[in-house]
Amino acid sequence: MSRALRFGALTAAVLAGAVMAAVLAGWLVLRASLPSLDGRAVRTGVRAEVRVSRDAAGVPTITAQNRSDLAFALGYLHAQDRFFQMDLLRRAAAGELGALLGPALLPTDRELRRHRFRDVAERAVASLDAPSRALLDAYAKGANAGLSALRARPFEYWLLRAEPKPWNAVDTVLCAHAMFLQLQDSTGHLQLQRGLLRATLPEALWRFIEAGAPEWDAAIDGSHAEPPRIPTPDEIDLRSLGVLPVTPPETLEQSPDPAGSNNWAVAGSRTADGAALVANDMHLGLRVPNVWYRARLVESSTKASDAAEGFDAVGLTLPGVPSLVVGSNGHIAWGFTNSYGEFAKVIRLVPVPGDPDAYAIAGGTRKLRYVDEIIEVKGAPSEHLKVALTPWGPVMGTDWEHRPYALDWVAHDPAAVNMNLLAFEHIHSAAEALRAAGDLGIPGQNILVGDAEGHIGWSIAGRLPRHSDAPPVVPQLSTDPVVGFEGWLALGERPQMLDPAEGLLWSANARVVGGEAASRIGDDGLDRGARAAQIHADLEAALPPVAPLASLRIQLDDRAVFLERWRALLGRVIERARDRGDRSAAATQEVLARWSGHAAPDDAAFRLTLAFRHEVETRVFYMLIAPARLEHRDFGFEISPSFEGPLWRLLEARPAHLLAAAYADWDSLLYEALIASERLPPECASERLDLASCTWGRVNAVRVAHPLSAALPLLGRFLDMPTATPPGAHHDMPRIQGTDFGASERFSVSPGHEKDAYLHMPGGESGHPLSPFYRAGFEAWVEGRPTPLLPGPAMHELVLTP
Repeated sequence: MSRALRFGALTAAVLAGAVMAAVLAGWLVLRASLPSLDGRAVRTGVRAEVRVSRDAAGVPTITAQNRSDLAFALGYLHAQDRFFQMDLLRRAAAGELGALLGPALLPTDRELRRHRFRDVAERAVASLDAPSRALLDAYAKGANAGLSALRARPFEYWLLRAEPKPWNAVDTVLCAHAMFLQLQDSTGHLQLQRGLLRATLPEALWRFIEAGAPEWDAAIDGSHAEPPRIPTPDEIDLRSLGVLPVTPPETLEQSPDPAGSNNWAVAGSRTADGAALVANDMHLGLRVPNVWYRARLVESSTKASDAAEGFDAVGLTLPGVPSLVVGSNGHIAWGFTNSYGEFAKVIRLVPVPGDPDAYAIAGGTRKLRYVDEIIEVKGAPSEHLKVALTPWGPVMGTDWEHRPYALDWVAHDPAAVNMNLLAFEHIHSAAEALRAAGDLGIPGQNILVGDAEGHIGWSIAGRLPRHSDAPPVVPQLSTDPVVGFEGWLALGERPQMLDPAEGLLWSANARVVGGEAASRIGDDGLDRGARAAQIHADLEAALPPVAPLASLRIQLDDRAVFLERWRALLGRVIERARDRGDRSAAATQEVLARWSGHAAPDDAAFRLTLAFRHEVETRVFYMLIAPARLEHRDFGFEISPSFEGPLWRLLEARPAHLLAAAYADWDSLLYEALIASERLPPECASERLDLASCTWGRVNAVRVAHPLSAALPLLGRFLDMPTATPPGAHHDMPRIQGTDFGASERFSVSPGHEKDAYLHMPGGESGHPLSPFYRAGFEAWVEGRPTPLLPGPAMHELVLTP
């Protein structure tokens, strides 16, 4: 061998060795950030010994002798298993993502920083009672102790070349604010849209567009809204308005997947053991690790006199927060769905000529107050953001007339967040839970609760603002006599229902009650009632005695009941297309003939029907609001779920005066929608599939990804959950399932009978890819297999000592 060849071979061997050494070093660093599962952790800071046992899936049971140590231990575990997730939550709420993730997050930080949630959180912590503050401090000490006990910082910080910052009490409140941001409208966009439509459309038309879909109402009090009234030709005639922009925008402003959920409660009169049954599946964005962290919390005093003060509760926690969010304490079980009530008010500031910093109010003027927010950016200079403030809240942007507007949002009030959810650890009855629900410091939720004696109840959990006499859920002017909310509703004013005669309660983000109770909650984006109606029908069909597994069958119900009338309409449109001589209609008809009636992954007819409905809906909506689009071309209009009611009324009545001149008749609009729905989406077109092969699973494959995998595609397979194609769809059936959105958990339990309950999540307890618990439970979630709510036999035990 020549000297050059020998040198080349030696160089290659050295490089290969260097690569292997680097890989080994990286692997060792990664391993070092795994937590210890067994043994004793000494001098941790607890007041008495705490035992942490984990089952085969890594689900912990924490047993402590006092609540402070329980909070410490939960913080310890949260930080060791999920600190990066906790960090992102607090940073998202505070608008501080760019300091960790770089300049790409600067636009997000600018938007979020306007809420000034760090300042709100600091004031909230300062106003806490002493026991709550002590508990937050204990949790923070535990989180920092857990982080310090790792032999290396969490792996995400190695990838980002950053050091994790310690946790404190303010950060826990910021985690609650992050949930407000996820669950409520933080910009007032829907109210701005309603205001714009009122300003540009005839009253009869905007009332019709916003009328809702009463045919799908499923309120627990049996109330129904009035059907939409079609405007007369004298009120609005689109055909007389000439050329209108009827084509939907190329880039549609799609309403985001509703951050919703399902829950229901079954009275003890319908169960075998006489205890109530509660079920809950909260629909949120899916990511790695999962939003929730499973835990069993046991406070077991060693003093006989204190034994009654202990508790044993199991369910889901939010990393960053020291309490259960939903679950069971053996006496009551509870679950939440987002209420979509009116928790914010847009206030349009009336300008004062000649003074850009002033705005008019009733009887005078007022000046804007400014604060300087410094946004740190990793790898770039800090940015100064000038935030304008009013007594109602920060200025969030400008409206359709380019006037500034402020947002009076309950989340901006320090009183909206507290630690009162801890009280649910000790509550013994549904009635007591409903009384406590109104003082919970959480985003407004439909709470359903059941107790071991068989009682069930519903109310709104979280503080409800008192609405003024101003028109609901539309912008106000700063010159109105009364502006914004007027404090909080008292306990006796809050809507609730206890022990209905039917023995059933349910909610699914739609209107839950009617009349005065509904007006006190408000409507800031309620879902149509199709999902709630299907759940109610499923509950009525469940033959007593009802057991937890009956809940799972309902949670997995993927029948496309809502789309049945759309499938029938599509069939008629295809028939007319064949009569016209459309050669492709026969193939489309064959696809539709294979309709299974389910959101099944292998069903091409379901995908086609859903696409057809979308094409019809967008054409009709943007046609109806065409006068508003002409005046405000840059506004991002969104289609509300409740538009289904007006839409279907038009398709039944087909009034010529509500059809733009661009269409000869309603059949022409429907035919155009058919042609558009026959075009293959990119997921199918890229693989050159035909219409019959373009199934629902092709376009709705579930990808549960880690936040860093998009920036590090080579690590995606290592960090992300396997791609899956479970049944379900993103609207209008109990089994909600989108590509990255769906059930963040499913559980059902009768309090006092936790051994018979189930719970599963789309991912494991650990946020560390080398942990055996990282993907634990994902397959069961995809397949809909029940896994026990209670942790199984202890496989590991860690003891925290003083």
